[in-house]
Amino acid sequence: MARSVPVPAFFQVLVGDFSEKLKMPTSFVIHFNGPALCKLRGPNGKCWDVKLEEKNNDLFFHKGWKKFVKDNYLEEGDFLVFNYDGNSLFSVTIYDESACEMDMEEAKRKRSTGGFVGQMRDYVMPGETRVRVIEFKSEHLCFKRTMENHRLYQLNIPKIIARAKGLMSKRTIELRDPSNRSWPVTVTPMEDGRTLMNKGWCDCCKANQIKKGNTIVFEFVKGHVKLHIIRDEGCDVMLTGPNIVY
Repeated sequence: MARSVPVPAFFQVLVGDFSEKLKMPTSFVIHFNGPALCKLRGPNGKCWDVKLEEKNNDLFFHKGWKKFVKDNYLEEGDFLVFNYDGNSLFSVTIYDESACEMDMEEAKRKRSTGGFVGQMRDYVMPGETRVRVIEFKSEHLCFKRTMENHRLYQLNIPKIIARAKGLMSKRTIELRDPSNRSWPVTVTPMEDGRTLMNKGWCDCCKANQIKKGNTIVFEFVKGHVKLHIIRDEGCDVMLTGPNIVY
């Protein structure tokens, strides 16, 4: 009985700044002779055109890759298997943190909102004061801050989180903005147990046009801190989940 020829394939775990481009394994590139433009077929059967970039004998998925990441709700820690079907076509299977194939509808519901669930709601408080509230739900450690002028230059991390994440012994932490850009920020321990973010934080605020009155949710996920920016000054953000810190 003739043995079937295995389909060329490789896997990659998404880590670091993966959203701009993704490197192919060197051992796979040796056997790949396709053109500079390829197609990635996602779990839903849709295809994305992605241009390959060669640099220092390495090959990267580049132009078009960012859209593939966004459209498939990919996050750090996801596990992707690329099966090369020939004719410059890769079929991509996506596994999430559950180690199972990702449910795209579930990922769309959870990930596309960046932690925010439901719609803004108006609540009437005692005294007939109307308050707009949006809910942010997370399983990770997180806290929020409404920005004041001084917080655009330095901002403190609550003592409970500083201790839980071992920040007292660290010099820097990595922030990720909504565009998945990485920002190394210097942290300094305070006498009361809190940790102060300083050098690098101001640059992050300027690049993301963070202003007084904006609310920022700081979510500690998988080795970095994910920033969620709410610019509606008339809206209160309600944090929900098992690891919320105020």
